[in-house]
Amino acid sequence: MARGLVGSNGSDDGLAKAIEIVVTPAIFAAVGFGLDRWWDTGPWLALSFGVTAFVMKLLVEWYRYAERMRVHEQEMASSRPSGRRGIDRDTGLDEPASLPTGVSLEADADSSA
Repeated sequence: MARGLVGSNGSDDGLAKAIEIVVTPAIFAAVGFGLDRWWDTGPWLALSFGVTAFVMKLLVEWYRYAERMRVHEQEMASSRPSGRRGIDRDTGLDEPASLPTGVSLEADADSSA
């Protein structure tokens, strides 16, 4: 998957997509308006072309987003050790194999005060 320009923070891409989502249906609606005037059909072609282009543009962006997230999740999963979650990772600290001398986890039955 191709990455953006080095140093790009994504706002340029977001602005471009926002303009594209607005301008594409406007162009289709304008074409529909021209056909409506030529065939004298009222606003129906303009509305249908504009709404169809808007819905299709949203679907395209949704599928692009889903694909980017799938790739991102795969990259994250590949950087993890196989079969281990974050909580299972080795901390690098030596944990004692037993408790210090004189310490017990068992409750004393005769120390009820």
